[in-house]
Amino acid sequence: MNKDSLRSTSSQHSETMKEPTRNWYAFYLKPRHEKKASARLEEQYDFEIFCPLKEERVRWSDRWKTVTKPYIPGYLFACVTEKERRIVLEDRSVFRTVCWKGRPAVIREEEIETVKRITGHPDVEDIRLEQISPGDRVSIDSGEFRELNGIVVNVKGNRASVRLESLHSNMTFTVKRSVLNLVS
Repeated sequence: MNKDSLRSTSSQHSETMKEPTRNWYAFYLKPRHEKKASARLEEQYDFEIFCPLKEERVRWSDRWKTVTKPYIPGYLFACVTEKERRIVLEDRSVFRTVCWKGRPAVIREEEIETVKRITGHPDVEDIRLEQISPGDRVSIDSGEFRELNGIVVNVKGNRASVRLESLHSNMTFTVKRSVLNLVS
């Protein structure tokens, strides 16, 4: 074997020895298991867990008490490899990974950093992840139908059927859920 073939063999070997990529994923949890699951996973494994918590004063029947609650109930975020994602799924508090189009949804680092900034800000009191459901009033925020209002009739995957109110008719059409905003 000559030096060039040794070099190419060792560079191929180092490429196959690369550490797997870690990505952020969101996981659905059992109700009120956010603190337990994040503490257990942080203690047992060497990957980053993010479960933003806030302190809140609540009135019990006989007194006021300060309790720690999650900003985003029912969710936990973890920066893991694919193998570590499966380990997280084995935790007794974890139901499943949040998916998009049938595959585990990878969350961009910038989005996690934004959530960290928001949850760390003293003026932020409440954060909610809202799903669009049949019966919700929505406005369309982009495309040719921008600024039209309607009522969600049906939701399937990443699409929603909307009945237009502005036409005072039962005209229904399907659009991407990403262009809809809940109207209060």
